[in-house]
Amino acid sequence: MRILFVLHSHSYGGAEMHLSELARGLAACGHEVAFAGPADSWLAERFRAAGFACYHLPMHGFFDAWSMVKLAWIARHFGADLIHGHLTRGAFYAGIGGRLAGVPAVATAHSTNAGKHFGRAQRIIAVSRAVADFLVGEGYDPARVTVVHHGVADPLLVALRPVLRAALTLPAGAVLCGIVARLVRAKGHDLAIDALADCPEPIHLVLIGDDSTPWGRAMRERAAARGVAQRVHFLGFREDAPQCMRELEMVLAPSRREALSLTLAEAAAAGLPVVAARVGGIPEVVADGETGLLVPAEDAPALAAAMRRLAADPGLRAQLGAQGRARYLRQFSLETMTAGTAAVYRQMLGKDKKMIRPQMNANKRK
Repeated sequence: MRILFVLHSHSYGGAEMHLSELARGLAACGHEVAFAGPADSWLAERFRAAGFACYHLPMHGFFDAWSMVKLAWIARHFGADLIHGHLTRGAFYAGIGGRLAGVPAVATAHSTNAGKHFGRAQRIIAVSRAVADFLVGEGYDPARVTVVHHGVADPLLVALRPVLRAALTLPAGAVLCGIVARLVRAKGHDLAIDALADCPEPIHLVLIGDDSTPWGRAMRERAAARGVAQRVHFLGFREDAPQCMRELEMVLAPSRREALSLTLAEAAAAGLPVVAARVGGIPEVVADGETGLLVPAEDAPALAAAMRRLAADPGLRAQLGAQGRARYLRQFSLETMTAGTAAVYRQMLGKDKKMIRPQMNANKRK
């Protein structure tokens, strides 16, 4: 198959990493992939570095007629069998561009709070059951929605070259917890800092993500105000985050909202236990008491208690991590995600020989 991906982005995040990994996985299976989106983006650079075709598509707002027509031209020029849009803007342009080019469109929904603009795609992929339930609640036909969980490459296939502990000033016996995520309020960094203040000295917190954001600056101030600035380490954005994660003792995800965290799949792949909030799609990745510990959302004391429990029990950490690794191999590998996505493509191309105008349930928006 020849698949043209569409995503509007100028930054780095879970959706961008997901698409980069998906393209690599599909190419490894013999499919041809291409990207249409802003040429100055992190994602475009990744596609070019991998040797994949890359087309500039600015998509200024949601009603850029020039980009719509150009996307149809790109699809014909590339010989696309289908267009696959990601996030709301990518889904919107994929649906219109597909209609103009006469090829079907797939859209992937990555969020539990963005339900517009997926109605022009023949099929919708939800990255978690939580996202699928949200879309159905918004009026989308359940028959058009398929859950394909995020999958990540196996980090253990790359030899570990320790970098964190050598770069940080840590006391003997320090236990490293870490959050690998964009520094925005939804990820709950403030809750982790508050929890750390209720934990003993050996526990340190590593934050991997661009901390130049307003939220990042606020978290530096919060760490100082809570008296834990010496135990909170801001590492900024790192391309090698999955490898850095392997040096942690546990991964934290105190999110306020989460569709399905790539970080948690990466933690499982690395054999690390997780302490996470019971929100969104997190329980689909983290099995409470089996691969990690789930705590109520917005509950810093419960988060602190779970952190202290794992920090004091290396045997429990090893047990949860090993079970998480086994779960990853069954459900969240790159191969599993690639196969699930390709199955949606084949089903759609087999059933939708003619361009069928997709409909939503009555009285719901497209």
